[in-house]
Amino acid sequence: MTTRGIRWLSECEWHFGVTFAHGITAEELAGRLGAVPGSRPSVTANAAIMLLTDADVGVARIGEAEGWAFAVEYGESHGTRHDALKKVSRGEVTAVNLDPQAFHPPPMFSCAVDDDLVCSFGLGEEWRRWGTDPDLLQVEFEDAGIILPGGEYLETSGDRYSQRIALSLGVVETRFGLSLPRDQVLDGTLPLAVISGEPSLDTLDI
Repeated sequence: MTTRGIRWLSECEWHFGVTFAHGITAEELAGRLGAVPGSRPSVTANAAIMLLTDADVGVARIGEAEGWAFAVEYGESHGTRHDALKKVSRGEVTAVNLDPQAFHPPPMFSCAVDDDLVCSFGLGEEWRRWGTDPDLLQVEFEDAGIILPGGEYLETSGDRYSQRIALSLGVVETRFGLSLPRDQVLDGTLPLAVISGEPSLDTLDI
């Protein structure tokens, strides 16, 4: 079982967005996503999900791994919005968002650098890419066998779908050096930031 990197997302019930940022702290990332300064109680994923009592509520559990700040977002996920991701990337920061699109696959990858949306595409549907540099991962796609020698793209379905998503996540993981601590994200606790709405924190068991 993979516990580091990001490929493990394809092996679990991936229902949360993740925003990564290189060049700022986890607290600064939370602020750029919309959180206000304050205490950050450490909570489990289940506790964070229980706060989603209104459609406008968005919360994030934040941390740092392998030189990147990360925010695991639940509910109203600001990092999935390109305007918000570009805001995160201001000041020569590199920002990456992974959006599971649980109810409308495919999962999405987006990268912004210094207030510019550089590249975005659906995992497993890399033939549709946009941004100012849509070919950002072209070489990596070819090396991984996602782009085949004849120029076609590797397509799978059914039982191999999760393996195909893992392959795309592997390209992103390798290119950017991303890592998300599986045990901490799924079963442990992380500091909580309220991104939007007004959830009641009185219910937290802290």
